[in-house]
Amino acid sequence: MLKLLVAACVALSSVTGPAWNPGGEPTDEKITAELKAINGSGCPAGSVTVVPYPDNTGIVLSYSSFYVQRGGSSTVIQGYQNCNLDIRMGVPSGFTFAISKAVYYGYAYVLPGATARLVAKYNYQGEAPFSSNHVINTTSPWDDNWTVIDEFPVPNLVWAPCGEDIILTDAYELRVQPYGPSSNPADVSFVTVNKSDHSVRTELNFTWKQCTD
Repeated sequence: MLKLLVAACVALSSVTGPAWNPGGEPTDEKITAELKAINGSGCPAGSVTVVPYPDNTGIVLSYSSFYVQRGGSSTVIQGYQNCNLDIRMGVPSGFTFAISKAVYYGYAYVLPGATARLVAKYNYQGEAPFSSNHVINTTSPWDDNWTVIDEFPVPNLVWAPCGEDIILTDAYELRVQPYGPSSNPADVSFVTVNKSDHSVRTELNFTWKQCTD
């Protein structure tokens, strides 16, 4: 089962992969990550960058145009933004990886009656996606930075295919839900991936093992 730190989760089906090899993390050859495709209302062309960690423990995604709001004169469309990324991963020969943790950061201003929500999906090309759904404003009202964490225990790790061109897909949605009966329709709530210090990032952390014949 997908273990979440912030919200209820979607159960994962059991998966198989190469045998676990403790201490199998590559250290000499560095991973590479390249955006192969990008689409979505929250990430127009040129608004996303991907950078691998130098120690091979994961990648960092940065966004510059991901913002949603509801209330006042805002349209329904402004209350929902999404981003779908296909990332071509270059990994050291003889190794494979799985996403062990995903961390999302941002800032939200959510007034009473409104709800900010994040939906995340991950998969390798040709594999079924697994997803999580989170309420960002755990209290109401909310005027602060936020952090959402997905953590995947070892028995449920989904391994990238060995010996193949690895395309990792990361799909990310932000939305502000319609107001409830107790709220003022003129009030504007918003959520963004920009923290108050203007840092913008999503972290995907990897667990490694060696491929076997």
